[in-house]
Amino acid sequence: MAQTRRLPPPAANPVGTGAIEGIVSDAASHTPLKKARVTLSGAVALNAVTGDDGRFAFRAVVAGSYWLQASKAGYNLPQQAIFAAEANTAIMLGDGEERKGVEIALVPGGAISGHVVDEEDVPVRGCNVTAVQPGYEQERRNLRNVGVAGSASTNEKGEYRISNLAPSRYYVFAHCRVALPAAHPLLVRDDPRTPHEAYLPRFHGGGLDPATATRLTVAAGGTVESVDFRLTRVPAFTLRGSIAGGDSQTPGGINVVLIPANRLLRGLMDENAAPNPQTHKFQIQAVIPGSYLLYAFSMHEGRTFAAQRTLEVRAAPPDPVEISLQGGAEIKGSVVFDSDDHPPLENGQVSLAPVDGPFFLPQAQAQMDKDGAFTLTGVLPGRWRLTVSAPGFVKSASLGDQPVPPAGFQIAEGAAGPLRIVLGSKLAAVHLEVAGAAAGGQLSAVIYPEDSERLGVGLERAATAMGTGHIEFGELAPGRYRVFAIDSPNPWPILQRPDWLKALEGSSAAVDVPEGGSVNTTVETISREELMRALAEN
Repeated sequence: MAQTRRLPPPAANPVGTGAIEGIVSDAASHTPLKKARVTLSGAVALNAVTGDDGRFAFRAVVAGSYWLQASKAGYNLPQQAIFAAEANTAIMLGDGEERKGVEIALVPGGAISGHVVDEEDVPVRGCNVTAVQPGYEQERRNLRNVGVAGSASTNEKGEYRISNLAPSRYYVFAHCRVALPAAHPLLVRDDPRTPHEAYLPRFHGGGLDPATATRLTVAAGGTVESVDFRLTRVPAFTLRGSIAGGDSQTPGGINVVLIPANRLLRGLMDENAAPNPQTHKFQIQAVIPGSYLLYAFSMHEGRTFAAQRTLEVRAAPPDPVEISLQGGAEIKGSVVFDSDDHPPLENGQVSLAPVDGPFFLPQAQAQMDKDGAFTLTGVLPGRWRLTVSAPGFVKSASLGDQPVPPAGFQIAEGAAGPLRIVLGSKLAAVHLEVAGAAAGGQLSAVIYPEDSERLGVGLERAATAMGTGHIEFGELAPGRYRVFAIDSPNPWPILQRPDWLKALEGSSAAVDVPEGGSVNTTVETISREELMRALAEN
């Protein structure tokens, strides 16, 4: 007879004598929110759901440091909104202490609505309308949608509504991915010469140039209405092509991507195709006139195969495209420390990320052996950024005996290396005192390289403190940094946006960090109101 194995019961939370009680409310209407989920994390992990009066209570809580968070459907808090809302609260609870009257205000999502019609004011169904914000890809500015919640499709009346948007500023972009038959002489059905048209994508208030578009402000819980589009038809073509090479040369699982040459539009108008595995042919429909980049790439036995070419689509159907995948170069290299006293190198990783290419192109990565040797495969011609995942910092690098800057350097076709990397072992520390920090309050600080070329290579740091104005940044590479502090629990989104860092530069302090040294500095806290004003302009 089979025996049932009884699992041990989950570990019980320790029981204390403290308590935390409060209320969750709507930040716009100030009304209590029922059925909001409240989470207490720290020395214990507890959950609660608010009642009809919006109140919650955690009792028999042990002393310690806690984060108190609340959430509810329809209350969206990405990026800028998370700085404006009190959805995250830091609490220091003493033994037997009862913290009452804690208030958590959730910001309600806003909405954008409107209609899409054609040149004859006929509603257009099935168009994708997207709320768009500035973003950065590999430290280069672009435009990106704000996720699944940030888009909607038009119905049979041409109506759309984008809901649950965080309070912020948005561009709105309409794109109808459909090929429409155009007027033509009698042709056999499916004849490739049959002309087609497509609706020209556009931003609200402008065409395909975001510089002429209208940027809308969505308030908490509000709706921006009558954001309407009248779309025009333009010639559209089917781009046909093939991947060169036979079965022995061409790996399987090839991806083909067509993106606009304009970097700002790449996340909004990309088109994908999968070549036929037998014929290696592909096609992309409804391509409108413009300048494009065509990429093909695949992974095979640990190697990257890729190719790219520029395309100009004009008023005539484009010629079939033939594109040949290349295996890329094999670059051998070594990593050494600048001193004999250093941690082991084994299992460290060397990575090359494309600087100018799109985010979907694979990185070249390799593990070091115990002597610091590594081999990168599939490295294509182009501009690359070097990062090393190992203790220490990249002090210098050379490719083929020529010094190269780790933040970005050119690799020519057929480059063989060697890629030599010297790591510095003498890291530094910054001791930060935040003036005017509220006792027991939450506080975050960030430190980042002042030179924008050094952003994105792992030199940034963020730290959070509760109940103290003292923050330590350790294991820093030498160089010139800027540092600032905010009364928000989540500073990481700011580090992803060089334009935000620039906007806050006047409220930050410059710090020269010496190799192996220690620096003390003081900054004033940037208030949440000041932070929001600075970010709202970008």
